[in-house]
Amino acid sequence: MIEAPRAFADRTSISGGIDFAVAQLARSPYHAARRTIDISGDGNNNSGRDVTVARDEALAKGVTINGLVILTENPSYFGADHTNPPGGLDNYYRNNVVGGPGAFVMVAENFNSFGQAILNKLIAEIAANPYPQQAQVR
Repeated sequence: MIEAPRAFADRTSISGGIDFAVAQLARSPYHAARRTIDISGDGNNNSGRDVTVARDEALAKGVTINGLVILTENPSYFGADHTNPPGGLDNYYRNNVVGGPGAFVMVAENFNSFGQAILNKLIAEIAANPYPQQAQVR
């Protein structure tokens, strides 16, 4: 198995990810009954605009945001508060990132368990809508 190295640019902009995803949903030629953004990360928002403002704007547009937190044992060189904020990263996501009908946070205990956590998240999202409707062209 060949693995790509973990890529990052020293900063985490959850708000930038939310803004980008909302823009992509707006550009889509399809209208879906459910619009969901999935945010995965190992740290809090430390770049870009306030994450709660981006989240609240997305929620106002009818978008649900789910989160998948990746816990790390070693604090980043930005400081322990980035990867392990007070109350835990999962609570940071619950209080600042996720929202909308049925929104949830799942936790991957480390990067090795991320693959299984993604699978569990997808199952939870699909199970939340047992009778999915086909997307309609706008």
